[in-house]
Amino acid sequence: MTDPIATMPLPPGAPPLLGAWIALFTSLDGGTVPSADDLAGIATEDVRFRDPFNDLRGIEPFRRLLVHTRKQLPGARFEVLDSAWSAPTAYLKWRMTAQVRLIGDWRVEGMSEVRFAADGRVVEHLDHWDAAAQFYGRLPLIGLLLRWLGRSARVV
Repeated sequence: MTDPIATMPLPPGAPPLLGAWIALFTSLDGGTVPSADDLAGIATEDVRFRDPFNDLRGIEPFRRLLVHTRKQLPGARFEVLDSAWSAPTAYLKWRMTAQVRLIGDWRVEGMSEVRFAADGRVVEHLDHWDAAAQFYGRLPLIGLLLRWLGRSARVV
């Protein structure tokens, strides 16, 4: 399979470490999680990561999240579909696929804002995706409730 990093050029003007940051996620299905020292080479010590399930700060909490993700989603595949740069932030459109207990095949599409410090390292990564529709709505009982609530709230 082709490496998405090799086939998708980084947006013009983006810091070189954007490629290394993307590689952290595109390699979810293999290898080991980088050490805290290696992560400190691409992210600030107080790096913030936020998604619908997490809001954490710091290299070590972020590293633990990567370890947890790899354990919980073996074989997960993360693919960057598009990117843009508006200093000091990169915008990444992505798709993640995985096998999840209770859900089975899981596909999430979202967008990330990755903000860079003046030294070119990542200072903040904010994920935007619809957890209600793309995760909770797929769970057996919660999904039924969410679909019922969605139908009840529709105007048309």
